[in-house]
Amino acid sequence: MVEMLLSVSIWFMLCVTLLPQLMLIITERRNTEIFNIGTQLLSEELQKEYNREPSLNHLVKYGVTYTFSKQFNEALQKWELCVTWEDKLSKTYERCGYLNGEQ
Repeated sequence: MVEMLLSVSIWFMLCVTLLPQLMLIITERRNTEIFNIGTQLLSEELQKEYNREPSLNHLVKYGVTYTFSKQFNEALQKWELCVTWEDKLSKTYERCGYLNGEQ
């Protein structure tokens, strides 16, 4: 009986220490996927703008809303295209790219 209680308590301690770390790893993995999707979407939108195709204002992909913005950067004399999103930890990210062109 004592051996069984001891083994159960050891398993319980292992679960208590490892489970939060496992959940953190899973969340960070998902955040990395979201970041990669955001970067890919920015590249696709830059390509569309370069080819003069209409672009998106926002896109929902896998439950995450990616918002696009486009403005002319006077200092660089280039168009700045940015994508903004929020990850699973409610942290906001923004990635930007630049295009040559007139206003």
